[in-house]
Amino acid sequence: MALGIDNDLFINEINYRNDVSKDNTAKRLHPTSHIKIFLPSIAYSYIAKSTNSGLIRSYDNAEGFVYDLAKSHKRVDKFTYIFELRKGLKFQNGDSFGVDDVIYNLNYFKKHPFLYTNIDKIDFDVTKLDDLHFKITLKEPYEMFFTDLARIYFYTKEYIERYKPVGKSTGTSNAAPGPFGMGPYIIKDGYALGDSHTNKVELVANPHYWNKEYPKIKHITVYTQLNSDEALEDITKFEGKLDLAPIAFNKKLDVIMSDYAKLVVSESTDNITIFFNLINGSKKLLDQRVRLALNQALNQENLLKFAYKNEGKISPFCASSNYKIVKDIIATNVVPDCHVSEVEIRSLLNGLKINILSQDRFMFLLKGLEYQLNQYGVKFEYKITTSEKDIYKQLLSTMSGKNTESWDMLVWGNDDWYYKDPWTVFLIYKPKSSWSVIPEDSIIKQYIDDYFITSKDDPKYKDIVKNILFRAKGQAYTLIVPSPNKVMAVNKEVLFKPYQGGIIPLWEIEITKDHWSVRDYKTYPDDFKKPIKPKRYFYDESN
Repeated sequence: MALGIDNDLFINEINYRNDVSKDNTAKRLHPTSHIKIFLPSIAYSYIAKSTNSGLIRSYDNAEGFVYDLAKSHKRVDKFTYIFELRKGLKFQNGDSFGVDDVIYNLNYFKKHPFLYTNIDKIDFDVTKLDDLHFKITLKEPYEMFFTDLARIYFYTKEYIERYKPVGKSTGTSNAAPGPFGMGPYIIKDGYALGDSHTNKVELVANPHYWNKEYPKIKHITVYTQLNSDEALEDITKFEGKLDLAPIAFNKKLDVIMSDYAKLVVSESTDNITIFFNLINGSKKLLDQRVRLALNQALNQENLLKFAYKNEGKISPFCASSNYKIVKDIIATNVVPDCHVSEVEIRSLLNGLKINILSQDRFMFLLKGLEYQLNQYGVKFEYKITTSEKDIYKQLLSTMSGKNTESWDMLVWGNDDWYYKDPWTVFLIYKPKSSWSVIPEDSIIKQYIDDYFITSKDDPKYKDIVKNILFRAKGQAYTLIVPSPNKVMAVNKEVLFKPYQGGIIPLWEIEITKDHWSVRDYKTYPDDFKKPIKPKRYFYDESN
């Protein structure tokens, strides 16, 4: 790994100008307001959370949610929830939405649930109580149900009848443009389903969204696949090409010194998951000692310093060390060492060839991994793509043996889509799931079964999470790397505060009166081009 110059040494010496964007905001929904963003990972999920609504919405607070279409709820017992719906709700097409629509949608969902938790195995009844209240009754214990509700969206009958959103391992809510949902934005053009998407998705503000404070911007263009180097150039060297994009951690100085962009960083519960293909990959990886040796050969401290540019935290697990429960387990338990001797590491790894499948956005990390593992005689061969859909096509077909690309190690930008809950990572250990590429493991299966039915308030919950973490680490089911921060380039005239997990709140983003889409003059002033000090957000679970 070429170390080069540590740009961080210069960042504190720069003569910054003040960021006064919050004192200069443009009119809400200015008719020409428009931003362009790049979402290289889980674009379908980010878009769905901006174009759709459920009863609740995941949020950066102590509870982890806020009410969306629901006004309130009460959990009567282990199986029963009663919800009160907001008054005056409307679909994006202007049609009224009420309890009957909730029941229609939930009954459809029950027959065709998504396949990335365990809700597809859970039966429930929905009962109308009056025009604003309804009851959901589970048929069996399931403690992830309420959190799942933030991902159960409501659609017009037209969308359901025409596009038949049968649940699958990724998304079904963004199959086509049109006013079919209830979220703050409407898809005007394009689609995004995870395993397939258009290169660009156009969004326009929903005039019927129940919360009249949002959205703030009229039009948003989302790019789902761009070359990472070109994306960096678009946001740092030009105005009007990109307004927000994640960047490689070693490109921070490029952003800070840009005429048009500023750097925004936050602690995060996002993850970088690096799978070992234990279904049809290199037979050498079936040897647990080889996987342990690969993990032990890594120097996470050096990765954090030289590849991550200190934008993250050391983690003993694949799950982010920023999850509150994971943080608590690290603080109160002795994490197993899973030690392999230095002599054994060299013997096991020398001459090992690994076929890598990854998006180009992770090359900064892969080059760091390659540099370290080369010292032990490991060779990387790369298959690189700009599109996450190529990653899904191979990953999600591996368990069935239908993948068309040979891979031994696959890198996935596993942003925290389930939100402040390590299920985001644990789903890859679920036996026979399309997300899993590990052999049958009855021990971890039992731990996951327990996870589904244990409340976070139950004293047993912490032990169950610990059991899953320790089992996955002991079996070395993944290559474990540091937990990343969010590191983003943002147009200087855009106001953006990142969420800790896998939500980019497009509806909350604002622009200033000097943004390229609304200002009444052409050339961006030279004084505005001066660097803005990076903004860092640190999250406290008590907030």
